[in-house]
Amino acid sequence: MDLVATLGNGAKDTLKGVSGIHFHNNTDSTDFNQLLHTVEHLDQHLGSWLGTLDWINLGGGYLFDEGINLAPFRQAVDLLKSKHDLEIFIEPGAAIVRDAGFIVSSVVDLFISDGKHIAVLDTTVNHMPEVFEYQYEPDVLGHVESGEYSYILAGATCLAGDLFGEYSFEEPLEIGSRVIFTGVGAYTLVKANMFNGINLPTIYTLTKEGELVLEKEFTYEDFASRNGLEIHDHA
Repeated sequence: MDLVATLGNGAKDTLKGVSGIHFHNNTDSTDFNQLLHTVEHLDQHLGSWLGTLDWINLGGGYLFDEGINLAPFRQAVDLLKSKHDLEIFIEPGAAIVRDAGFIVSSVVDLFISDGKHIAVLDTTVNHMPEVFEYQYEPDVLGHVESGEYSYILAGATCLAGDLFGEYSFEEPLEIGSRVIFTGVGAYTLVKANMFNGINLPTIYTLTKEGELVLEKEFTYEDFASRNGLEIHDHA
């Protein structure tokens, strides 16, 4: 049913001042037919009201993988522009930056619990909130399904859910071994927290020449400021 018809004569007053709408109903989508179906549904149920808007934001979650069929995307945009004269926004953030970020961690402890090998890392799921919030298992460099050496990768805090998952490797991990999480450029630092006082990861840029450039190293002052504490210089 048309939204304007549903609201009746009070529709204009109810929607007064609304110049645009934003929706987001796709995550890690590689099929733009889903977006097209959503836009067709909006066109059907929002009726003439769409024509009173200036803009529409189609949200994010679209990965734009190589070989993806863009025809449904173009069709959805054309429908909104030609029929309703809307300015179109889209947010392909993860598609642009996800693979640009890595978390490089080190093994700080190894032990066996209930027959499982546990590798404790000097990082935490609080640095990758998607892991705890959505049970997302990030990719780890060197992980192989049939690897001889399997470990549960755990974070360094007391949080019961500070677990990344179980991963297997061709070579055994040792204290000091590097464990590199890939594809974490989208929702890591922007949502990371300092739970239990664990510092945020130091940020480096890897140049095209292969040089590591230090961009930001977090300190106690950063932790204090996040918690509303004032640092007094007693010198």
